[in-house]
Amino acid sequence: MFLGCEDVLICFAGRTESRFFRRRRPDVSVLHTGIGRRNAKAALEDCLARRRPELIITSGFAGGLNPELCVHSLLFEKSGEHPLFGGLSDLPFREGGFCCRDRIVVTAEEKRLLWRIGGWDAVEMESAGIHEIARSRRIPCLTFRAISDEAHESLPLDFNRLLTSRMKVDLAKLCGDLCWNPGRLLAFVRFYGSVVQTSQVLAGALCRLLGGSSCFGGRPT
Repeated sequence: MFLGCEDVLICFAGRTESRFFRRRRPDVSVLHTGIGRRNAKAALEDCLARRRPELIITSGFAGGLNPELCVHSLLFEKSGEHPLFGGLSDLPFREGGFCCRDRIVVTAEEKRLLWRIGGWDAVEMESAGIHEIARSRRIPCLTFRAISDEAHESLPLDFNRLLTSRMKVDLAKLCGDLCWNPGRLLAFVRFYGSVVQTSQVLAGALCRLLGGSSCFGGRPT
């Protein structure tokens, strides 16, 4: 199925997640919401005051909770009805359950606990809020995310300590943390390289999901 740029709105927390997709599909409207449920809801409410898409997709990265999932696995979860949903089973994407948290899940132990308690496949921070608003507006919504770190992996840094009150990464704190803990630098560089690859995989999968379009001019925000 082909979707035009006015039919779909894709929400990403930040530009690291969206950058390769925006290069490949500049015609599709992208909304950068910021990190976390509160920021995502506020950004989407503001956007929907100006336009009404036929489909909202909340995309980006997710941490793996299901031990079967490897890095770059692609998961989806849908609410409402949309013709695009009918073709999902024909593509190499897996339907799964997402746990939406208000903080970054850093350690493998935290992941094991969430898997044991709720049986969720992956964890992220925005989709529940986006689905909530979409349901209130009667707009179909699809979570479509790529696994950036596996269930057995801990993140190289506690990124929660590096976030400002507005849930933005404080680069000064990041640099300071790496300077004080130089042993973590290599692990961080490797993690960032994997994140870039995940963004590329996600871009290709989103393009395959959406198909082609002759509509150009969608503006990232």
